[in-house]
Amino acid sequence: MSDLTRPLLPVDDALQQILAACTALPAQRCALTDIALGDSVRVLAREVRSARAIPAFTNSAMDGYAVNVDRTSSLLLRLVGTSRAGHGTAVALAAGDAVAITTGAPLPAGTTAVVMREHCDESRVGDGVVVIERLPVVGEHIRRRGEDVDVDAVVGRAGDVLTPARLNLLWSAGVVEVDVVRRPTVAVMASGDELREVGDGFTDDDVINSNAWAIAAACRRLGCQVRLLGIATDTLDSHAQRMGLVVNDDDIDVLLTIGGVSMGSHDFVRPALQQLGATLSVWKLAMRPGKPLAFGALPRAGRDVVFFGLPGNPVSALVTFELFVRPALLILGGRRHDDVVVPRRCGVLADPVAFVKKTGLAVFARATTTMVDGAVQVSTLDRQGSGQISGLAEATALCCFTADSSVVSPGDDVEFMPL
Repeated sequence: MSDLTRPLLPVDDALQQILAACTALPAQRCALTDIALGDSVRVLAREVRSARAIPAFTNSAMDGYAVNVDRTSSLLLRLVGTSRAGHGTAVALAAGDAVAITTGAPLPAGTTAVVMREHCDESRVGDGVVVIERLPVVGEHIRRRGEDVDVDAVVGRAGDVLTPARLNLLWSAGVVEVDVVRRPTVAVMASGDELREVGDGFTDDDVINSNAWAIAAACRRLGCQVRLLGIATDTLDSHAQRMGLVVNDDDIDVLLTIGGVSMGSHDFVRPALQQLGATLSVWKLAMRPGKPLAFGALPRAGRDVVFFGLPGNPVSALVTFELFVRPALLILGGRRHDDVVVPRRCGVLADPVAFVKKTGLAVFARATTTMVDGAVQVSTLDRQGSGQISGLAEATALCCFTADSSVVSPGDDVEFMPL
């Protein structure tokens, strides 16, 4: 079957194929302090277990008094010492004794509970006694050793993102180094004689190479490292030469090309891929914008290079990036498969007139959302052409019209994907 007669691939099928073909990159050992001060989020490659209990010792949850009382005790207690965070006490409490204590301080031996300072009469502290308002429940305001995390408990799993909270947990658990998935390195190449590089000057006949830089920025926001391969001119040799650099560089994991991926006489991405021995598993999707999307692999000893051929229209390039490239890069960076696709949300179409589209193609319309009376109102923007980048710059969501729909009326339920 030729590419001209091949049926268009549904969006969900394409996404499943792409995600199934992606696996996490190899692991590397990193200090948690380096990760904390780094410029990107990192993902655990392997399970991590606690080297110590949290808390590491039984301590007070409140400022107040550690006491040794039972239900028959007097409310007038002997004050026999103090215990402060970082400075415990060797005093052991006998029945009827109390020790002034601060939050986080270790409990004296014999403690049955901690009484909040607010529930104490301290007017006689100078006389060595303190009066409590009521007899506390045994264990009240006490944090037991290991009640949060026990020794050797799992404190991180493969696929967990090292958020500030996760880092805090790992440090508290006595962990200083972990194995994280290596950050993907993405090579970005633009295609077309009409392109002029950003900052090189231009005439009215030129197109600025903004797409490559926008896609590079999108990759960087995901924590990827980016290499810009420049602009391939409209020859097979130029495309094959630039794309071939990736095959010979073991540090590059992904090749993203922009433009030149369709069937035109000056579209050289596909012939260059064939020359380099690439395999393509996705080609032309049943969607707008972004129909001419290519996905596959470039052969290389060890690990193949993941390939995405994005459309040249700026909206098509960024929409297909959001739908397909973003989740693939997250998986390569170590995220779990069920944690990479942005969930679609439900709203109501708030357009003044019906949205009309061709059946058989899913449409991802640039839109904005507002909350009205507890319901999300979704408004598509006026400028929906695949070359109208201003609409995407204003959009806060993509309104997802299914392939089988043709007319969606104001007030109808719709799905949208937040940007």
